[in-house]
Amino acid sequence: MKTLINRSILVALALLSTPAFGGDINWSPERPGNSADDPIERPKDLTGRSIKCPRVRAVHSTNVDDSGATEYLFKTDPWLGYQRGRELFVREFSKSDGVFGEPGQMAGRVLEDQVSKIMTRDHVASCALCHNVPFRDGGAGATMFKNSGQGRNTPHVFGGGVLEMIGWQMRLKLMEKADVNRNGYIDIGEADTVRAVVTNLPAGEEGSTAIDLGSFGDADKDGKPDLNSVCFVWYVDANGKRIPWARSLKDEGVKGYNLEVQVFGWGHGRAGLAGRIPITSTLRAFTGQAFDNHQGLQACDPTLNEEPDSNGFALVSQLGAQQFYNGRTRDRGQTKDARGFSMDDPDRDGVVEELSEGDMDLIEFYQLNHPRPATAINTPLKQKGQALFKSLNCAHCHVQDWKIEANNSGDADYTKQYPGDRRFFDVSVTHNPTTNRLEGRLERLTKNGSPARNAFTARQVYSDFIHHDLGPEFYQMQFDGTLIKSWRTAPLWGVGSTAPYGHDGASLSLDEVIRRHGGEAESESKAYKQLSESDRVALLEFLRGLALYSTDDLPCDVDGDGKITEHFMVAGKDTGIERLNPEWLFKVPGQIEGEVTNPHGVKVQSNALTNVSDAYGCNLKYLKDDDRDGFPDALSIPAKPVARTVLKPVSTRKKTGRQSASHS
Repeated sequence: MKTLINRSILVALALLSTPAFGGDINWSPERPGNSADDPIERPKDLTGRSIKCPRVRAVHSTNVDDSGATEYLFKTDPWLGYQRGRELFVREFSKSDGVFGEPGQMAGRVLEDQVSKIMTRDHVASCALCHNVPFRDGGAGATMFKNSGQGRNTPHVFGGGVLEMIGWQMRLKLMEKADVNRNGYIDIGEADTVRAVVTNLPAGEEGSTAIDLGSFGDADKDGKPDLNSVCFVWYVDANGKRIPWARSLKDEGVKGYNLEVQVFGWGHGRAGLAGRIPITSTLRAFTGQAFDNHQGLQACDPTLNEEPDSNGFALVSQLGAQQFYNGRTRDRGQTKDARGFSMDDPDRDGVVEELSEGDMDLIEFYQLNHPRPATAINTPLKQKGQALFKSLNCAHCHVQDWKIEANNSGDADYTKQYPGDRRFFDVSVTHNPTTNRLEGRLERLTKNGSPARNAFTARQVYSDFIHHDLGPEFYQMQFDGTLIKSWRTAPLWGVGSTAPYGHDGASLSLDEVIRRHGGEAESESKAYKQLSESDRVALLEFLRGLALYSTDDLPCDVDGDGKITEHFMVAGKDTGIERLNPEWLFKVPGQIEGEVTNPHGVKVQSNALTNVSDAYGCNLKYLKDDDRDGFPDALSIPAKPVARTVLKPVSTRKKTGRQSASHS
């Protein structure tokens, strides 16, 4: 508690030194001002695209009446919740936020030699500094040192929520085949002869593909299930409890195993080995680890850290995503002050609870609902290229479409308890030949303020999500000399905008990375090389049409009237072309300044807001932070503790239901 008090005093002293921002105005990245503001007191950005609000920890709550807390935002003002989560992704964090607590130190899990760490820590101040093509949108980007001096390329997160839902559904379908007695795990010998096959679409539907993830048994007698390494396995006792030290079906006390399907990341070492690097399979866990490793910000997140039944499952997030034990964060909240803030401070930089459970709720919400990539296949050349793509058998691994089953959480069989589509909106983006531009159409997916959880078919994903050996040109020697030979099939949606290519970013063009394919893709690569020049041009043109876009600038029908107006009116102001700007969709819509005269005497359109505080909910109970200590003022006075209700892991519950939980 001493650390927090001292820091609060320092912040308070800083606030006394100058108006509005305190001390040096450059201490914080927010620029909420417009042309009428004194930039010394209120930094301005007339583009309207800078972060506008001070950093304040979000409050996790399942009570919709807690204004400004997460349930309130998700149900009452979802676009503000989405924007607040987006701000966490694009914000450049400062030292006062706890960034760079251990810069330059080795980080991450160890490689097979049990000593070598996979990367260095704390090298960016924002997620957007790597995920930056397109900028501010969770795009693709930088290649960094990770696992190896060969590098690891940054993938985009467009459609991330769809991928997460596909991964969970794949797990359920695998458990449906293998967990014959429905005890929640796979017993030794229970499904030894069963192939781990799932389909992307219902059997018999056009485009349905059988995706073989190996076998549930141990035919090679190495003590490990013969599953594709995209399945992360942990071993359990007769009661389904995780045995932390177990690395084999032959280890003492092991009666079976459980699994998750890790659809994110490029790949990792051999399955089941001691020291294998698991890749988190949820958006929340992936983000929590990235914040820590890349920025030095540790999340204190009970949703990830609690494992109530000791069976490998953490909690179910507020947004309905089952979490797993390997997503736990370093800040466990073992010591808390009277207000419930964690005092652990794992990196000892003097900043406590750098990311709250509520922060993790918001950034999960943003990524869950992040729009999908565009599909621009509407010219004869692109259509020819798509046909060639299929004829060359590329779609055998780059599986085109995936169906998310409708909500079936009430089924007595846990393997059929599909959550449905958990997003609150979808944007379909295609090329309009009349206007010769990408255009979007917003579709709301809610019913009575909550996700309707209907079925959804994601088109043109182009991945089977499993790991393949693509030959020596794709092998990566790690720092300790071990080799990674298999990599996840990269989803091709957005591929036209995401050069360079390959897990290592070593291929600078689509042509180069296709020619580089070998191993399991040798025949497809050979067939591509034998195409005529005109056919290769057509195939590459098809791939380039699978594109990303700037959501800030995307012309989009957001009001559902079937057209995109060139003069979209918001709060009585002409904002220009109708586009996907969350600020226009807030409960209190953002009101732009409009036409102003710039310092050169030129008339310009100012998109800076004149109602930042009202639009962004800065005066709501759990977002108000007048003392600028980074925590809501409502939590500054110790309150009587309220017991937290744990959302049980899905696999151990017969029915899924939203339960009330206290804010923390």
